[in-house]
Amino acid sequence: MIRHDVAGIQYLTYDLFEPYTKVTNVVTTRQRGSSRPPYESLNLGLRVGDDPDAVLENRAVVAQMLGFEPDEVTVAEQVHGSAVAVIRTVDQGKGSVVADDAVRETDAMVTNEPGIPLAILIADCVAVSMYDPARHVVGIAHAGWKGTLARIVERTVRTMSDVFGTKPSDLLVGVSPSVGKCHYAVGGDVADSYIHEFGEDSGRFLEEGRGGGYRLDLWEANVQQLLAVGIAAARIEVGGICTACTPHLFYSHRRDCPRTGRFAGIVMLHSAGFRAY
Repeated sequence: MIRHDVAGIQYLTYDLFEPYTKVTNVVTTRQRGSSRPPYESLNLGLRVGDDPDAVLENRAVVAQMLGFEPDEVTVAEQVHGSAVAVIRTVDQGKGSVVADDAVRETDAMVTNEPGIPLAILIADCVAVSMYDPARHVVGIAHAGWKGTLARIVERTVRTMSDVFGTKPSDLLVGVSPSVGKCHYAVGGDVADSYIHEFGEDSGRFLEEGRGGGYRLDLWEANVQQLLAVGIAAARIEVGGICTACTPHLFYSHRRDCPRTGRFAGIVMLHSAGFRAY
């Protein structure tokens, strides 16, 4: 990933997306915002107990930096499910100012309409961003252990294909920083669910810990789903940064529980070759 610094505000972009100027695809960090501890400082989550005014200030900073208005961003409710919403102009701005106005019971969004920033808020889960340069379509999915188990990225690709005619082989995909396998211990019940759902393939991303229990690799679990639907490995970029290991850059619920902020994965189409960074 490429690290950008705008007046001390850092965010990341994917190397894979650099040649494509008709799409914005970024991952924000926690630096240089208005939120106070334990949310310091660029918290973008309205549902975590932070001062709403500070969160809206932070969202305005990000919007200005990326070249859109704060009330244009569309946010999913994120209930750790598998629903994918097709976003139209009428949906633009949902969840941008009031959390309860977010796209209901949704964990992934897709659109072919330029000028609608789609945001997924995370603090250990993965934001999986997708761009189809042939059909000019974007999608973004929230994939924690529950969403990954429910095959949310497969469902997102299928929706892009069914609604917009996307061919999986055309897709470019960015898998955001999230909690890494090094910090993601899960219990036997979660492991059993993965083994039941994915069979022998679960061994690619689920391993037994030395002291009992299991460790789950969310990056690899989602990459395997992307490969299975026909996306070439060369068209998938994994951020590869563990949120729990990098407190200066990212929030981590596992590290900072019970209270921490949220950073974001954001994708947006442009009608012409333009992006702010």
